[in-house]
Amino acid sequence: MEKEKYTRPSEELGRVELGDKRLTERLEKSTAERMQGVAQGRSSAKGFYRLLGNEKFDSEKLHEAAIEATIERMRGMSKVLVVQDWTDINLSGHKKTKGLGYSSNKTKGIKTHSCLAISTEGVPLGILCQKYDTRAEAKNCISESGKKARPTEEKESYRWIETFLETKERIPANIEAITVCDREGDIFELYEQVQALKSDFVIRVSYDRKTETTDKVLARIRKAPVLGYGTIDVPRDTERNRKARKAQVVVSSCSVRISKKKNSLSLNLVRIFERGQTEEPIEWILATSLLINTSEDAMTVVQYYTQRWKIERFHYVLKSGCKVEEIQQRSYERILPVVFICSMIANFILAMTYLGQTLPDISCELFLEEDEWKLLHRFAMRSKIPPDKPYSLAKTIELLGKLGVGSRAPSDGHYGVKAIWTGLKIFYSSFDILMGQV
Repeated sequence: MEKEKYTRPSEELGRVELGDKRLTERLEKSTAERMQGVAQGRSSAKGFYRLLGNEKFDSEKLHEAAIEATIERMRGMSKVLVVQDWTDINLSGHKKTKGLGYSSNKTKGIKTHSCLAISTEGVPLGILCQKYDTRAEAKNCISESGKKARPTEEKESYRWIETFLETKERIPANIEAITVCDREGDIFELYEQVQALKSDFVIRVSYDRKTETTDKVLARIRKAPVLGYGTIDVPRDTERNRKARKAQVVVSSCSVRISKKKNSLSLNLVRIFERGQTEEPIEWILATSLLINTSEDAMTVVQYYTQRWKIERFHYVLKSGCKVEEIQQRSYERILPVVFICSMIANFILAMTYLGQTLPDISCELFLEEDEWKLLHRFAMRSKIPPDKPYSLAKTIELLGKLGVGSRAPSDGHYGVKAIWTGLKIFYSSFDILMGQV
């Protein structure tokens, strides 16, 4: 990243032209308050509610401002990963919210499909696209055969294709964009679109399709000779109480040709599988347009896919850190811009956390103002004397992590996103008091 400062969501939205300076100021202030975790006063909350209902308020301009900032962060990069995924925002308690339907068969809420730009080193750069759906009916009565008969554009899976097409238009032509998806992105029409526009992808295989011969995709790749060996980082699984670990994997690769309705295309496949692991050993089969000649080529594809975990952490911060499922608005239309603002904040927290791991020696001034890094050091270290010079981003993460969850042993690894958002909220909730003590 060549920027001197990772712009905050409030700063990005402070540039939005709403035709009234006061509306823009209200948008910027409300976003800053939400990021800091400050409980809005009654007058502030009313002001934000009136803003969302103002005829001059245009939520599309929020998206444009965030996307513009994301593109700016790509400046100087030759390649970025474009990661898609969706999540259900559960709003079951909002029984009187007008226009709100279902995100699944039984749950009221919003199905939110997001696309993040992530550097090849694993640093979140920002939001490139976000789309929303809410179903009018609790259950979809269309049969499986009826679903298959519908045009692609009418299926929910079209979101993956639509998002790719939109992001392809937005990313500068001199930057190579590699679309990365989990198994739900294993869609024939998506492969067609990406290849037709001469772009690249890494997508985990879900369907065991027939190849140009009589065998199937999974059988073909599992018979492929060993190409080499590698190591991948398996992240911590908090739900199953499993620590992060390094996995030693065997790598193989082959090429196949698949077809659908007289259309055919070629895929390169990469398989990694883990030996010696007794509990749920890893096996990934990835489809890609990237050339695979060596085990290093294959492991590069695997490393790109591992960055997909960042969007899962993004959803975690969005729901647990930004409390997006507790949004209180009276209509579906007014909820959506708040979801997007929370998404911008989630990305900011994600970027701070992972940039601190990727470039630990970079200055804390990338994320914090001078008064903030001085007060953070004083507050976390219980010191009356602030440092003379800005410290590293790694030190910032350490200070916020200690505020958020306390000290930890080096063997526990890096502080995660939960520690960082908790630390930020504790720090900002005491900020005014600290300023008064200076």
